[in-house]
Amino acid sequence: MLIPEEKISEILNTSDIVDVVSEAVILKKSGRNFFGLCPFHAEKTPSFSVNPDKQIFHCFGCSAGGNALSFVMKYHGISFPEAARMLARKYDIVVETRDIDPARRKEIQVKESLFRLNKKVMGVYSGLIQDQPASRGVRGYLERRGMTRETIEQFKLGYSPDGWDTIVSFFRKEKITRKVAVNSGLILPRKQGNGYYDRFRNRLMFPIFDINMQVAGFGGRVMDESMPKYMNSPETPVYSKSRILYGLHAAKQECRRQGKVFIVEGYFDFLSLYQHGIKNTVASLGTALTREHVRILKGYAGRMILVFDSDDAGINAAKRSIQIFVKEGIDTRILVLPGKNDPDSYVMEKGKEAFLALADEAKTVMQFLLQLAMDTHGSSVEGRIKILDEMKVYLAMIRDAALRSLYVRELAETLNIDEKAVLEKVKDAYVRENTRQSPLIPAREEEQQPEQQVSDPREKQILAMMLHHPELIPSVVEKNVVQAFYSQHFRDLAQKIIQTPADSENFITAVMAKVEGTGDQELIASMAMEDFSGTEDLGKTAEILMDRVIKIKKKTDNLIISKIISAEKGCDADVMDLLKQKQQEIQQLHNS
Repeated sequence: MLIPEEKISEILNTSDIVDVVSEAVILKKSGRNFFGLCPFHAEKTPSFSVNPDKQIFHCFGCSAGGNALSFVMKYHGISFPEAARMLARKYDIVVETRDIDPARRKEIQVKESLFRLNKKVMGVYSGLIQDQPASRGVRGYLERRGMTRETIEQFKLGYSPDGWDTIVSFFRKEKITRKVAVNSGLILPRKQGNGYYDRFRNRLMFPIFDINMQVAGFGGRVMDESMPKYMNSPETPVYSKSRILYGLHAAKQECRRQGKVFIVEGYFDFLSLYQHGIKNTVASLGTALTREHVRILKGYAGRMILVFDSDDAGINAAKRSIQIFVKEGIDTRILVLPGKNDPDSYVMEKGKEAFLALADEAKTVMQFLLQLAMDTHGSSVEGRIKILDEMKVYLAMIRDAALRSLYVRELAETLNIDEKAVLEKVKDAYVRENTRQSPLIPAREEEQQPEQQVSDPREKQILAMMLHHPELIPSVVEKNVVQAFYSQHFRDLAQKIIQTPADSENFITAVMAKVEGTGDQELIASMAMEDFSGTEDLGKTAEILMDRVIKIKKKTDNLIISKIISAEKGCDADVMDLLKQKQQEIQQLHNS
């Protein structure tokens, strides 16, 4: 459903972008703005800025920018209507909708129906774990694992019976359409093609909540010897394993309060730590950690502690995860538990204080990798060379040059190898690592669209002045300077700015509400961050800029006309060839 423009304006005027962004990014005030680590690209020094006066955000590193709605859309990976409804719910705004195109309506309805369905199914599973003979075994299992009734209720643990059609029958009773039922991932088609059966059978059920407390999917632990022991929902329109971390909905405030987060692998690892008061914990649901996971967590904690078992599987899991954390520039520690313990067994046996004391001794990533390499290769000459070959790859991933230099020195001292030799090895690895094309590196000039190459900085500056000082707009209209813009893109943006009432409660927010597309929102946010406070006579400066743009337009037109006339008279050139050269000549004039 399409949300009316006036309702969008109400949402933007009511919401506070600092409040919205603070739920995902740790912000610190600096002057009139707030700064934090950008959640959309890897960085160690904060370049992500939020301006409360203008109600916009802008990253000076990756150019992401926009208003509160833009942030919610980009951060959560959701559509505009979904973001608008999310903010409306947050600020108790009633949203009335209008019809939109069938495809968009269908997409929204599918997601909403799946969230509603998952919540109902969670109720079924949690009801079946109550005092019933069939669930006695799973209740006994939870008791042996040390789970309290409070933990079971808080995280809505449940039970899927040892049958084939518990959920199938529930869907039939609730008159759930076949398409929604299949999309949920909770049922599977029979091989014979004559119906469906439950995906989860005879399993302890863990509802998986997203960051907004909605049930996105389920995990199940089998109660017999069947395989696999653990099973999660498949990818659905509402469940993405690369973005959801188990328990983050409950842990996020404590993570922010303590500034660090423990990352464990399994459901019981999380539940045991949380139950023992270590509430700044999340679990990776048994899947590999992704860049999206790390960037989401970066909004809640500055330090991340990976907790692994000491067996080969745990060590290998740690090594697989490390590259992501190093590349993201996160303060990461590795905690390998002693003996054959996992986080669950260790905290159950030793208690909270022992676990936290052990965590205080957790190694840095480089300390962990170096110790691992030394244990593997030994301290012989050949062994030290192999250690250096392993370590140079990880050192080359570090983006912070000063930090990389410190680790190079430490490695050289540990291996008793000349620091210059170590540095050369790391430099070679760094060059190889950074010559790979990164999605954050802008396209080469020849790959950019002509519009991007020739856009006049004067035109952009006029737009920025209009945004900051709407009182200049009547002069812009009177001079008809927009028609002299070379860039059609800038002409369109200028018209949106002109059409926005100058007395809007927040002019920049009102303009952004009219703009569609991430690129335009980022451009407006970038222009809105410009500072004109040092301009003595803004009106005069604007007039000079406008006169210059108009003069260039007239000069260009006259030059092209003159050449065409000359070509026609002399019959020495193709007129169409001259017309095709117009864009290049305008570019040269604009850059003069």
